[in-house]
Amino acid sequence: MPAGADLRSGVQLPAGTRTGTRAGLAIVAFLCFAVAIPLVLRATSEARYSDAEFLIRYTTLLYSAFRISAILWKDPVRPVAGVFWMFVYICLGVVPLAQLSTGASNILAVQVDDATLHTTTAVVLLGCLSFDLAYHLRISRDIGRPLQLRNLRSMDALRIFASAALVGGLAYVAQVGGIGVFFTSRQEAGQALDQLSPDSGQAVRAIVSAFGSVTCLVGLVFYVHALRVLRSSLNLLDAALIVALVVVNLVINNPISNSRYWSLAVIFGLVMPLIASRKSLFNLAVIGGIVAAIFLFPLSDITRRAAGAGAMVQSDSVWRMISTKDYDQFSMLANTIGFVRDEGLTWGNQFLGALLFWVPRVIWPSKPLDSGVEVGMWMSSVNVNLSSPLWAEAWINFGVAGVVVTFVALGLLCRRLDSGFGAKALSAGSVGYLGVSIFSGYMFILLRGSLLQSMGRLMILALAIAYLSGTVKRKPGEST
Repeated sequence: MPAGADLRSGVQLPAGTRTGTRAGLAIVAFLCFAVAIPLVLRATSEARYSDAEFLIRYTTLLYSAFRISAILWKDPVRPVAGVFWMFVYICLGVVPLAQLSTGASNILAVQVDDATLHTTTAVVLLGCLSFDLAYHLRISRDIGRPLQLRNLRSMDALRIFASAALVGGLAYVAQVGGIGVFFTSRQEAGQALDQLSPDSGQAVRAIVSAFGSVTCLVGLVFYVHALRVLRSSLNLLDAALIVALVVVNLVINNPISNSRYWSLAVIFGLVMPLIASRKSLFNLAVIGGIVAAIFLFPLSDITRRAAGAGAMVQSDSVWRMISTKDYDQFSMLANTIGFVRDEGLTWGNQFLGALLFWVPRVIWPSKPLDSGVEVGMWMSSVNVNLSSPLWAEAWINFGVAGVVVTFVALGLLCRRLDSGFGAKALSAGSVGYLGVSIFSGYMFILLRGSLLQSMGRLMILALAIAYLSGTVKRKPGEST
């Protein structure tokens, strides 16, 4: 078979040809992401700034573009690391550079001086370096080993879980006021959710919304796996559950009433199991995701406000558009650094509040507020429902040490999870890759923050996956 054989024929291209194709794609992607976009920003600059200021912000973009290119080049599919570097490139690389180039920004960026903004870039790079070193250095032999392969506990367990998820999803729909609420706007859906147990703070609302949205997503993702691998084991009840899960997910997890980051998590959770080990499709998802995030993502702001109050995006430049919309992670990290400078570190108090998010405020009156809320109050912002990226969460708790330890731990975790997405973990019957798929999408939310707001869904996600994948599949020759 010639080297250029069509993949649709069912014949694999030679390894050298596939490697050469990936290398070419990686080089082109690097030239576009690390060279072309910064040159366009530089050539169309609307504001005055020094070369040093441009280069300082360019470092994050360059570093993350290089890491993305390496992921595209190398053979393994690495969904968790891929999401990490996509987030860094877009939110902490392109957007800050676009804000510098256009001189435009959202209102959150006015709280700090230039020196603090330079410190912000340094903190971002410190987190990236810590993540990168931990991800690639094998501190122990166990870190690089794939996760143990796990089977679906049983089809009966999946049926029970899916039924419970549907009941929880329908209860969630009923409690917030019916199906129509989910097709109005994010603002109205949020206001309806706020009416649930208002005296208990965010704890009850977070758990109710998390159970309704996450369990239905997990149930559907696991059924996608069952359709592909265990089709002969499915019956009429399974068909009914699959249809019901699709309908409920379309209602609860639609992009109109949900945050754009949760919509990304849902898309990745559903798409990655379909991509599996197909590296070409994974590369397409990474590149397409970056392009969509820059050119299409800000347009979804139209669904944010109630009764059509979301103003149409009016901008003569895509760079001005992403500079002034909700990519506020760099600005909020800078504001958090300013907050710590004035108010001091919280010495783990914010981490504790996130860890114990499930404790109602009526029981724990001194429970820490969301980190974004704390910084928003310091800023005297009218809207305190602000993001708090993971860099900011680490900084507000323990400063430099917090950033290093947090991102080293994240790097080790991501390496461990990505190693579980290898060829062996994708073998027939194994479901471990499903959890990695859903978590990779959820990384968008963890990185954006705040940590407190992300913990409810993360807890439900972890419990759901643990329940459905409880049987360990022993490797041949492995001791019991």
